[in-house]
Amino acid sequence: MYRRGLWVLVMVMTLMGWAVPGSAQGETPVSTINETVITRAEFHARLRFVRWQYLKELQTYYEITDGNLGILPDYVNTLLYYFENPDMLGDAVLGQLEEDALLWQTSAELNLSPTAEDAQERENEFFSLWTNVAPEELAGDSEAQTFISTWYAEAMAASGMTREQIQQVFVTDALRSVLQTYVAERMPTEEEAVHTRQILCGFHPDDYFNRNVPTADERTAAEACIAEAQTRLAAGEDFAVVAADLSSDEYRDINGSPMGSATLGGDQGWTLISYLDEPIGMAVTGAALNTVLGPIETEAGLHLVEVLEQRMQVLTEEELEEAKVGYFNLWIDTLLEEAMIERSADWNVDLPLDPALDTLAPEILTAIADLEASAQSTPTP
Repeated sequence: MYRRGLWVLVMVMTLMGWAVPGSAQGETPVSTINETVITRAEFHARLRFVRWQYLKELQTYYEITDGNLGILPDYVNTLLYYFENPDMLGDAVLGQLEEDALLWQTSAELNLSPTAEDAQERENEFFSLWTNVAPEELAGDSEAQTFISTWYAEAMAASGMTREQIQQVFVTDALRSVLQTYVAERMPTEEEAVHTRQILCGFHPDDYFNRNVPTADERTAAEACIAEAQTRLAAGEDFAVVAADLSSDEYRDINGSPMGSATLGGDQGWTLISYLDEPIGMAVTGAALNTVLGPIETEAGLHLVEVLEQRMQVLTEEELEEAKVGYFNLWIDTLLEEAMIERSADWNVDLPLDPALDTLAPEILTAIADLEASAQSTPTP
């Protein structure tokens, strides 16, 4: 019996589409990235592969939760959303293929590439999670090898891809690691930090962690809160007093103790700009000191922000490690902005709808239906 856990799903999600597009001669293109063509056949095969993966994830999640899909409803609903909206899934998969093609182009320009050993290591790590067999012991474990063979056979049957094409996902995973190291070696070791205080008029003031799109009434209430704060500040009232009175940047930790800047008169202390929500980070960069900025809108609500101090801050080892992903993603975004990417107007015609949800076992479909019914019956606050 193979033991699986939620950590397996994290690794599975990395397989969404990481592979370099193959030959496109004589095939209909759906996208061209600089000079690399992604064909409709490649795209549709990858889309079927992703759909199969998502079904495997739903099945695995059902097994490891003993059928209680409501433990992490957001995760399940995200997968279901893609099955219900094939164009959205198609856009995500094609976008991943476009990004991968660009990374392979860039790696060639930089003369960087993963080794065969790197790719094999990624594959072993992946199947180690599924089989609970150490990566270095996989080759000699007959039961693990049976699982791997079955996994590939099912993936090939569902997608129409060859085993070599599927294995290419591990090669591209290894390529990303090589490129991330390249970027990390060149990222700055210090970053601008700001000492700020804020007044947050949340869209959901009674539910700090709620990031749902606000209703018209919720937005109106937040705007009224901001207007009151601005009026009181303009009249000379102390920022800390207004923040303590109006800011909804307040929540409680697991012990029930109050947390958040509202309890500190809005003071947020020192924060690296890259740690701030993008709209706030952009606003405070180079901002004049002791000047109230805003309102600035984020998913949380409307903010009034004051920069008290600025400084360049040397990053700790932990901060450098955390920054690697952010800088790598920023580097990719820059590559995408500079690339010539042309999708065909009919890229989403005849998107494959197989394998479909109804291929899951009846008990899993019942659990999905129960989750959806529960969501519909839950009153909206």
